[in-house]
Amino acid sequence: MKPIKRLRKPLAALAVVAAIIIAAGCSPQGGEPKATEGPNPAEQTAAAEPASDWSLATDCATCHSAEAATTTEASLGAGVHATTAGTNCVTCHNDEAALATVHQGADGTGAMPKKLRKTTVEAQTCQAAGCHDLSAEELGALTADITDLTDSKGTTVNPHEVMGLTAGHSDIACSDCHGMHRETVAADTCVGCHHAGVYECNTCH
Repeated sequence: MKPIKRLRKPLAALAVVAAIIIAAGCSPQGGEPKATEGPNPAEQTAAAEPASDWSLATDCATCHSAEAATTTEASLGAGVHATTAGTNCVTCHNDEAALATVHQGADGTGAMPKKLRKTTVEAQTCQAAGCHDLSAEELGALTADITDLTDSKGTTVNPHEVMGLTAGHSDIACSDCHGMHRETVAADTCVGCHHAGVYECNTCH
């Protein structure tokens, strides 16, 4: 029994020393307190707010990646325009006021709609100086021999001459027939009204 009693004091002392060493090793080093785990409140505030207001200088591909990808597709209008004329999104989508309105509150963190709302590209944009700046007569001459618009009775119309023929045709926009981000067929626009496949008016009602 006596040898065990003699060991109690040295063992107790060793236990105290070990506890001090362990406590020192686990305490923060240096004068700065260790950062607590979890998000930084400042970062949380920044994430909750839009990174920046939308402008024409904003990189559209950040959110509209599908449309941006079409600018590299040689078979699509967007790809042809980008590679041959060096256009970018805002060359055609340049109505800043309208775009600012639809982008209000958008910060790229919310769910994107599967199909974007149709954006209007005015004929004036397509026919701006340095682009397709041709008169109606010149455009008509370019497509005088086109037979794409031939109806079920064999009647062929020049797509660039129908615009001013009758009421309703003047509402046809360039982008109705010339889709940039998808394959389009001009005749599909005609079918919207000429659903019987006949281009002559007053034949189906």
